[in-house]
Amino acid sequence: MQLKGTYKEIWNISYPIILGSLAHSINQLIDTAYLGHSSRTALEAITLASIYYFVFIFIAGGLARGCQVIIARHSGEGTIEKIGQAFDHLLLLAVILSVLLMLFFGYASEYILGWVVQSRDIQEAALSYIYMMNYAVFPVVLGFCFNGFYTGISETKIITLATVCMAITNIIFGYIFIFGKLGFSPMGIKGAGISTAIADTVLMLVYAIHFFYNKLQKKYRAFTFRHIYLPQIWSIVRLSTPIVLQNLIGIGSWWFFFLSVEKLGEHELAVSGILKSLFVFIGIPVWSFASTSNTIISNIIGQKRIDDVVPVLKKVLVVSVGTSLTLNLIVVLFPHQIFSIFTNDAQLIQDAMAPFYTLMIALLFFSSGMIMNFGITGTGATFVPTIVEVFCSFFYISYCYYFIQIKQSELYIAWGCEVVYWLSLLLFTSIYWGSGIWRKYIKNMDVEIKKEPVA
Repeated sequence: MQLKGTYKEIWNISYPIILGSLAHSINQLIDTAYLGHSSRTALEAITLASIYYFVFIFIAGGLARGCQVIIARHSGEGTIEKIGQAFDHLLLLAVILSVLLMLFFGYASEYILGWVVQSRDIQEAALSYIYMMNYAVFPVVLGFCFNGFYTGISETKIITLATVCMAITNIIFGYIFIFGKLGFSPMGIKGAGISTAIADTVLMLVYAIHFFYNKLQKKYRAFTFRHIYLPQIWSIVRLSTPIVLQNLIGIGSWWFFFLSVEKLGEHELAVSGILKSLFVFIGIPVWSFASTSNTIISNIIGQKRIDDVVPVLKKVLVVSVGTSLTLNLIVVLFPHQIFSIFTNDAQLIQDAMAPFYTLMIALLFFSSGMIMNFGITGTGATFVPTIVEVFCSFFYISYCYYFIQIKQSELYIAWGCEVVYWLSLLLFTSIYWGSGIWRKYIKNMDVEIKKEPVA
């Protein structure tokens, strides 16, 4: 499918991803909201456990994003058979990665969390969540792969359906397992892990059923697995490795922030957990438009329309910033009502207000910086966002270390690290696009389909 890059196309690709991401974020919102009304320790533990889990699971997200760029490029070129070949090799890498991640979470988590988390109660609660989520590694990783495939070919409506099914599943099973309904004993944070694992499995199954029901394996010549082509694997790995590193550095930095906040106190960690969930929720449209910029820019480059890249990027920025500002205004007008979704603790809500306004300032830079950063990935120059991530994360961690660990500052100052990070990202990416240097680093995605297998 060759895209033109119009506002209509941008919206048609993005809105299913927004709806899907909204449903996906409901998983975190549900866990936070249920546990916020269940146990303070569980609320504190889910904040650290969920970030820890996704620090490593987003390795799969990086692979999928890299392959998404490849698929979108081939879609723009009209080389359908290469889409299937790329997707097949992504799935092979995903299976290997899933096994490694399951071993890691199963055997290393106890030592890592025991080393970095001070509270023994929070350690035990976080581990009970991680061990349940370990059963979902395989479907979560495959879910990333299908998401990258569907976004790459611009068929994003299925993302909405799949994630809505996932969210409904998590709402139902979370209520049953966390609070102990229908004859089950209350499981707290362990129940949250079980329900989320089931919901992630449902997501993957919906993706797979749609794929085979619509015979996409025939259309794109996927799921053949007859040969393994080392050049195709290398193409995916070469493009994805910087994205994986970027994810690890970025989410790892965020985890460092929450570990630093834990040293301020468990109450501060609980407040920050609520703000984290709110940040993820508010950021949904931006993440979705950013993913769209990935696909459209790579597709247009596949059509050899290099001069149209910046005009299309500007259109995505207009739509993203406008949508984000509208949503932010709504949240600013009704903060108490929104915080009450997560907890019935009046003190937590009151203490969340000051850092909430700091977060709102950070979101002013987030909506444009993220789009331009993902746009760079769409050109294939995935190493550039990684370099930018290193600098931004250095500023971020330095701020956290000084103002949180050394100065023991108030939470509204601690959350200023988000302002530092997103402002830095916006400045770096603006210079990259504005200088025109991006034209020199457009990467070729072409991999020949050979008759003889390499391996």
